[in-house]
Amino acid sequence: MTIHPANTAPDLSTPLISEPPQMSPGVPTADLGPLAHLIGTWTNQNLAGTDKGGPGAPYSYNVMPLPQVDPSTPDGFILKNFSYYEELTFSAIHGSAANRGGVGTQTAFTAFYEQRVYFAEGPNKDALVHAENGSLLFLKDGTQQLGPYGNGDLPGICDKTVHNSMPPTQDYDIVKQVSVPHGNSILALGNYVSGATGVPSIPQASVIPQGYSGLPPEYTTQNPVTNPQPQYTANPNQVLTDALAARAPTNYLELELSSTNGTGAVTNIGFEQQHANVESYGCTYWLESFDGTENYTQLQYSQNILMKLPIGGRLLLFPHVTANTLTKVPGS
Repeated sequence: MTIHPANTAPDLSTPLISEPPQMSPGVPTADLGPLAHLIGTWTNQNLAGTDKGGPGAPYSYNVMPLPQVDPSTPDGFILKNFSYYEELTFSAIHGSAANRGGVGTQTAFTAFYEQRVYFAEGPNKDALVHAENGSLLFLKDGTQQLGPYGNGDLPGICDKTVHNSMPPTQDYDIVKQVSVPHGNSILALGNYVSGATGVPSIPQASVIPQGYSGLPPEYTTQNPVTNPQPQYTANPNQVLTDALAARAPTNYLELELSSTNGTGAVTNIGFEQQHANVESYGCTYWLESFDGTENYTQLQYSQNILMKLPIGGRLLLFPHVTANTLTKVPGS
């Protein structure tokens, strides 16, 4: 048996990504819509006036089922559940991406993001457990400029449009593109709701696997390694509700995205297709303020990934749910 030294806790004080300064063109924050409020770095920090929320006691939980074929696991799966802390940085780019359709244009205003997730408990505490990057797009419809620079084939830049130019329409104006180094790529589409007052209503997250009428015993039995907090395993979103009870916001902005909306999709490498194929992805963000303004300093999210695991000769869907409450780093 090998004895490993304790992990070194990461330094969360430096943003994971940052766009270089540029005055012209500057970052088009006015065109980012709700995504403008995400720009900056978000980490687990103690909630104001409390001693909970930081890396030592985060309002977070992860329910992670894993396939395992072994006599010690007759059900064909194990759990790797834990609380976690993370660093998440959003950075807007100095420009936009125009998708031209001939007579109309759909323009994507973009924020890149980078995420690092660490164990907050268990035998591998402070080790990196997950990393991903990607982008969030805010889509705006508009007319199509004439020629490559809006001036036909003449020199210079102008704002001329093609004849009878007409803005397109779409059902979803928020897009999330996710790149996960397990070999998964995700395209999720959605919408947002702004101007909501009070405390958001957090729905219960179901983690019951397909083919089960209720939670399997692995989910309800306390185990310091595989299932340390079964009260959160039954409903990982309870950590979000607990955080709101500790400190209630005055108003919030909500973004909801899913790979099952419109032309959203998930693609996986061959090994994942055979052993843990991601069928769908859904995520809801709540940006929360505590002073009645658009000064959103708290970010909560709940993410649900449905994975198809080979269990007993069948492929069954298992929910992989993560939820966390983050605070914006001042000045970021």
